Amino acid sequence: MRRTAVLFVILAVALAVAGVMPAFASGEEEGAKSINLYSSGSDNVRISWEAIIAAFAKTNPGFEVKQQYIASGTGTRSDLTKIIAAYNAKQTDIDVDIMADTDDSQLTQIKTQASLDALAKLDAKKMPNMAGVLKQSVVAPDKAIAFRGTAVYIAYNSDKVPNPPKTEKDLHAWIKANPGKFAYNDPGTGGAGSSFVTTTVYNVMPPEALTSPDEKWMAQWDAGLKVLADLHPYLYSASGKVQYTVKNQGSLDLLAAGTIWMCPAWADMTLDQKSRGLLPKSIKLQQIDPPLTGNITLCVIPALSKKSAMAMKFLDYVVTPEAQNILVTVMKAIPVIDNSKLPQATLDLLSGLEVRFRSSTLGALGTKLNERWTKATSNSTGWKNCSRSGSPRC
Repeated sequence: MRRTAVLFVILAVALAVAGVMPAFASGEEEGAKSINLYSSGSDNVRISWEAIIAAFAKTNPGFEVKQQYIASGTGTRSDLTKIIAAYNAKQTDIDVDIMADTDDSQLTQIKTQASLDALAKLDAKKMPNMAGVLKQSVVAPDKAIAFRGTAVYIAYNSDKVPNPPKTEKDLHAWIKANPGKFAYNDPGTGGAGSSFVTTTVYNVMPPEALTSPDEKWMAQWDAGLKVLADLHPYLYSASGKVQYTVKNQGSLDLLAAGTIWMCPAWADMTLDQKSRGLLPKSIKLQQIDPPLTGNITLCVIPALSKKSAMAMKFLDYVVTPEAQNILVTVMKAIPVIDNSKLPQATLDLLSGLEVRFRSSTLGALGTKLNERWTKATSNSTGWKNCSRSGSPRC
């Protein structure tokens, strides 16, 4: 046994002198170069990550990034719950190396339900391109990196609506004046509908509420929910009943078919589908005032990931001009770096888009608000009994 140990030491020293270290000698970062990136959103998110991963692989052979895609509208993100549960259970490892497509609201959820210590601090030396990122997280600026912008706008059929509403007040008046021509998706199935609900509710609350996860604000939701109830009878209906579409795509499908003339929609999703001929050229985007909520989209690395150095290497690439160009080209994302670093032809894809960010950081309150909305709309004495003639239940 002693001889075996001596031989082992001699071998290790010989490899070190030769500049070759055994895989275990420098920690678990060595060995197979493979990381798990968890993404979430509409299908254009999945496609964009595939393009970025493929481009990264060209200059990083043997470095594999496995995308674990979670479609929007499928419930709570498994990566988010894994991070929170693993930290609280004092685990020593996790299979999530990057949680992508997150925002300050979800980071607030990690902060309140676990701790921001559940996330790794990003190393500027390992991520030199991070210095060129113009946007940052409010909740965890040293632990999250912004990689694209995203915002909800009002998508409308310009053939039917030559002068779209420019304020929330005008939008609500338009909805009532054009019954059945406006729709928004169930907020639990997609961010466009969630943004519409959140914006409507929080526009009648103090401004500071929109950036607070404090449950005290729940007591002030009723006024905004009443506004939504008042709009309910004038929304898109089928078979004599008001219908809320499923997922962000549901409303865009109705808009493309001409069934409705207006709906809240993600700017990147709308522009992407227009570029591919999936939406008519007549579909345009208008931001209202106050703006619908949108966010910078973030990536984080769990502190329990054993491959944080590799994860940082990949994220550093995500904010290069090359990767940002891919994001704009493939999904019409709003870049987070100096636009002068991108080709003019790429920037032309976003021409006419008035970029205004209005972030919300509600943490778990966002989910609670969606649940409250669902309860109100499904209740037998709730909005479904509203009528345009003016039911007292509205």
